Amino acid sequence: MFNRGMIVFNLRKYEISFLVFTSFLLTLMNNLPYYSFHFSSSTTFPKPDLSALELAYHITWYTLQSLMSILFLAFFNYYWKKFLLPKNLANWLKFVLVTLYNVVLSYALLKASMYIAANTIGYPFGEQMAYKYYLWKYVYYTPFAVLMAFILHLIIKKRTVELNNARLIEENLSVQLNTLKDQVKPHFLFNTLNTLSAVIRNESREEGLKYVDDLANVYRYILERSNHNLVDMSVELGFAESYLRLLKKRFHRKFEIEIDIPNKYHQFQIPPLTLQMLIENAIKHNELTDASPVMIRIYIHNFQIVIENTIHEKTSDSSGLGIGLQNLNMRYKILMDKEIQISKANNTFIVKLPLLEKPKK
Repeated sequence: MFNRGMIVFNLRKYEISFLVFTSFLLTLMNNLPYYSFHFSSSTTFPKPDLSALELAYHITWYTLQSLMSILFLAFFNYYWKKFLLPKNLANWLKFVLVTLYNVVLSYALLKASMYIAANTIGYPFGEQMAYKYYLWKYVYYTPFAVLMAFILHLIIKKRTVELNNARLIEENLSVQLNTLKDQVKPHFLFNTLNTLSAVIRNESREEGLKYVDDLANVYRYILERSNHNLVDMSVELGFAESYLRLLKKRFHRKFEIEIDIPNKYHQFQIPPLTLQMLIENAIKHNELTDASPVMIRIYIHNFQIVIENTIHEKTSDSSGLGIGLQNLNMRYKILMDKEIQISKANNTFIVKLPLLEKPKK
């Protein structure tokens, strides 16, 4: 299911990570020249006489002061400024207000930085130089922070649109899949009930009860598994055996079937009712007689399930629209992003289905 709460949480983590990381890069980039003043001297900027501990203390302050200032400006422009902007305000007025807010905030941070510096590291290059240093910081920190917030807003907006589109696609595919699965049931019910009626009229009570038991097993499977998108091959084969017993009551010796699926493939997965639909498709579109039964084979080849049947075309068959195969192909596209392969060769109709390996827990 599409977990909206988890996605919002992940987006918030991404937003914070983006702001912190870019703020840290901007801090390093802009402070490198000022770090160098402590290791070299010139007539303009004489090297301050500091111990190694004092030097580390000063560099730590410059780094933290810059990082916290940029973060504060970035968070303000990304998260907090909207609470200070009246709704339904013209864009140009919003721009003026945001600019004013940033100027005031930058000046407040400048004064706070000067005050904290005066009471901690002092002014190793003089108070006037310190003021220019902090002033120029905010002259380019503030536009960068605004730009950072704007870029992040565009990224998140694009990502939100993508996630919303993905959610709509998932919901649409879920509706399609449920519709496709529901199409299987009415047709199957009609055929089995017709056969049950014939068994009750023409055969013994015991045979009728056996047919009802098989029918109950088949419908139990449909009720339990039709809500699943995929089932294990072993489960589908077990269902196919019960279904084939029902068909034998209906068609007797008019078709023969051979199933050869090695045990190593029993844990792979396919959509439920797949084998039932393809067996029924083979019977529906061919002329079934005792003298020339339709031969159906189900086996594995090249990591695909192959279902093939001999062709005995009905002379009056007008139902060859392939709705069942279109249905099955659409289910595979939705579930696996793969398509089934359909071909005819040597008077044989062949359908090949991709196998899906069961996810490991």
